Amino acid sequence: MISVSRYEHTKRTPTPVAIDAVADAIDAETGLVWIDCEQPDSAELAALMAQLDINEFAQEDVAKAGQRTKLAHYSDHFHVAVYDCVLHDSGMRAREIDIVFGAGWLLSVHQAPEDGDPGQFPIEHVRRTFELQRSQHNEAHVGLLLWALLDTVVDRYFTVTEQVDERLDDVEEAVLADDADRGRERAMRPMELFALGKALVRFRRAAVPLRDVVSEIVRREVPCIDDIAIVHFQDVADHVLRVSDFVESQRDVLTSLRDAELALASNRMSLVQQRIAAWGAIFLVATLVTGVLGMNFQDAPELTWRQGFLIIVGVIFVLCAPMYAFFRRRKWL
Repeated sequence: MISVSRYEHTKRTPTPVAIDAVADAIDAETGLVWIDCEQPDSAELAALMAQLDINEFAQEDVAKAGQRTKLAHYSDHFHVAVYDCVLHDSGMRAREIDIVFGAGWLLSVHQAPEDGDPGQFPIEHVRRTFELQRSQHNEAHVGLLLWALLDTVVDRYFTVTEQVDERLDDVEEAVLADDADRGRERAMRPMELFALGKALVRFRRAAVPLRDVVSEIVRREVPCIDDIAIVHFQDVADHVLRVSDFVESQRDVLTSLRDAELALASNRMSLVQQRIAAWGAIFLVATLVTGVLGMNFQDAPELTWRQGFLIIVGVIFVLCAPMYAFFRRRKWL
């Protein structure tokens, strides 16, 4: 689905534009044309990008998802690929959003997700945010629309960091509790840590590179973004830095939890080995007595004793009881 709207500086409501008339509607002096594409048909998207005279390399990047987050400079327009991330039980899901913009126009393409649907991107929230800011400044510049898009993406990053914090707290509580009666949950804990670590790595690859993109904009390396939008991007830059700090701290916590889980697993294994060794020592004495007396020779003493069996059991008990008490005091049993 492709929607085209033209926002003029002097009008409060946008005007719809036909897809085949996008190029004629672009006029940076009077307003902005926003072309938003939700999983568009490849032929329609190619025709639209050709109409906008987008660089052939940028067209290839937009047509083929999986681009790294960076700000690509072309003659009179720019391209940046960002990722909208959502944390699910099965892991991190991301949707690539390619943004191509120039003076007086912006093209946003929502790519089809490759590993599970992350849900609908809140494009209406972006629209409302942009319309609010342009009504306050009486300007419909591309910088404000780009800011509204990136600000929404970064705000959703904060939601992901909060969800990761909640999962880390749950895992930390479970690791420190180390409840021996919940064996199945304890057995699944390393897999949960591994899955969370994998999701965090993917989230880091999506979120951290956006810091360089926003930094280039704040340094005024994009001529089509005016000073009003630069002020807003400084706030986005601060938010991206906070997200980056959260991600790094969460990675440290996750690494510590992995080390703690390995230490506890090693400790549990040592306790099991201690129990095996203690019972082995006790049964070794009993096996030694019964093994000697169970040898096949004619004058075995217990064969002629009426209470021979009970006496032998008593001897084994007398020898093994002190060993059992010793191991109990040492907490091996």
